[in-house]
Amino acid sequence: MHLNLAGILLIVAAAQGLLLALLIFQKHHALFANRYLALLMLSYTFVLVHLVLQDTGLYASAPFLFLISGLSIASMPLHYLYTRHLIRRSERFEPKELMHFILFALYEVLLVINIANSTLDLTRAGEVSATETPLILRLYNITVIGLGLYYLIRSLRLINRYERRVKDVVSALEPVQLTWLRNITLTGFAAVSLFTLEELLLIGGLNFSNFLLSSVCFGLYVYGMGYLGLLKSEIFADRAVEKSIIIAETMESEQTSAKYERSGLTDAAAEQHLRALLAAMEQDHLYRNSALTLTELADHLAVSPHNLSEVINTRLGKNFYDLVNGYRLEEVKRDLTDPAKQHLKILSIAFDAGFNSKATFNTLFKERTGMTPSEFRTAPKS
Repeated sequence: MHLNLAGILLIVAAAQGLLLALLIFQKHHALFANRYLALLMLSYTFVLVHLVLQDTGLYASAPFLFLISGLSIASMPLHYLYTRHLIRRSERFEPKELMHFILFALYEVLLVINIANSTLDLTRAGEVSATETPLILRLYNITVIGLGLYYLIRSLRLINRYERRVKDVVSALEPVQLTWLRNITLTGFAAVSLFTLEELLLIGGLNFSNFLLSSVCFGLYVYGMGYLGLLKSEIFADRAVEKSIIIAETMESEQTSAKYERSGLTDAAAEQHLRALLAAMEQDHLYRNSALTLTELADHLAVSPHNLSEVINTRLGKNFYDLVNGYRLEEVKRDLTDPAKQHLKILSIAFDAGFNSKATFNTLFKERTGMTPSEFRTAPKS
């Protein structure tokens, strides 16, 4: 067995992956979705071990170890299930989720049959060739490509739908945004696309990089997801955030009256809730709470979150996020033009009004006024 520098690096990466998987399992077990994240890390750890065994030729003497190669097929459904459980806050495994691993199981069965019958020659498993690659391994590559694209696209759709819905229940997006997960998913998509390109070139007779580029990209994707998931998803274990997300999942993203046809909320009750809502905003200034959620506002008004959302959507034509931040912006605009507050810093005024992010404040202010806060403050007043 000859272990080169690449093999040593793969072993080090596999060891890191194993430690990261164990850390996610032990330290962040309270968030059920992280179990899928840990399984994803664990599966890719074994994929790295597979690459080492393949490059060193150990499969020739221990062919049944080649079964770990199929974990690449299992990794894509695990990415989707992690995303799904993170967003939908499901706290238990559903037997129907096993359906996502049918192709993985089928591949493993075919491998066992081929290895048992000695019809799969693994003595040159580490060599990439357009003409000598066994049919089952060619099918393996096609399966990885197909499943990768399918599950990553489904994950992106879940993220996009979540980020539309979450504006109905929170007034600050930063803690619950999934930009990091979208970027990591896009990195995975790029890795699968690169793998597809390398496979097509190989079929055409050109071994572009011996699948090195796509392997590096997959490594960045998986470890990026592991580390960011470890750091970022902890906020989703917060009970207040969890409650808001659960409510968001029960609502439609479109702000139309059709979704409220069976709500049972009468016009009189809606008007009463609207008056109480406006009083809470204009007299009690609840929007100054930077972490205000639909649930907290509904509790203050003694209204159900669903009925409050209906009032905001149908009576004001807004979502919760736009409503609250609209009040914050109006207070900032008043204070920026108040002679008695010219000594205050703009960011201090913004935070006093309820904003908790400089970037969000500047972006929203420019969108609503067409000017930066500094330009607005110094602009001539009519």
